Amino acid sequence: MSSFRNPCLMLAMGLALAGTPLAANTAPVNLSADNSQVHDSSQDIAEAQAILQHAGYLAPGDFRNGEADRSTVLALRNFQTAHTLRTTGAIDYETTTQLLSHAGTHRGGTQRSSLFEGRKRLVLQGVTFDTDTAHLKPGSRVALDRVASSMNAWPDARVTIDGHTDSTNTDSYNLKLSRARSAAVGEYLVDQGVASWRLQEKGYGESHPIADNATVTGRATNRRVEITRID
Repeated sequence: MSSFRNPCLMLAMGLALAGTPLAANTAPVNLSADNSQVHDSSQDIAEAQAILQHAGYLAPGDFRNGEADRSTVLALRNFQTAHTLRTTGAIDYETTTQLLSHAGTHRGGTQRSSLFEGRKRLVLQGVTFDTDTAHLKPGSRVALDRVASSMNAWPDARVTIDGHTDSTNTDSYNLKLSRARSAAVGEYLVDQGVASWRLQEKGYGESHPIADNATVTGRATNRRVEITRID
């Protein structure tokens, strides 16, 4: 039962990262195995744009939110050049890592707003597990690293980690699995420096579906981990 694409909350929660690739307007680039995944959903692009704007690489009103337009690609290239990265204009793994280091401040040192930005709950897109286990798949680290970076930038923020499953198997099995998956996410975040007292781990099994469990797509949607802000 596996649940960002993609890497994502960037700030004070929220992490997790498909659409037209940001590299669409650039020449093809041969990326290494660790840098091959491009995070190109509208949410990923919007998150990157927010950081680029606050870091001074992208002017307010000079881009279309969530779209890989010319200004956004140029800003990404300038950012990559400044950090000696490959100038792909794409949100690859190395670029994501550097963007995260700028998530809390811009060039003037002013802290940017929470990624929650009016939302209380965020689904961690891209956080997945091996079937019928609480073992995180390697690709989950991008989204979870975003969450950790965000929470470390906002040390007073507290969240619940809510695990959910589809309706396959029994109620008791699903409840146990959802709790284990929530705990696995919490453990990962603690390993990244987030204080354990800021995290509450909860499992809901199959009791909170957001899609139709009678379909393959619906079941995949219901297998998820959410982060909820604690006010």
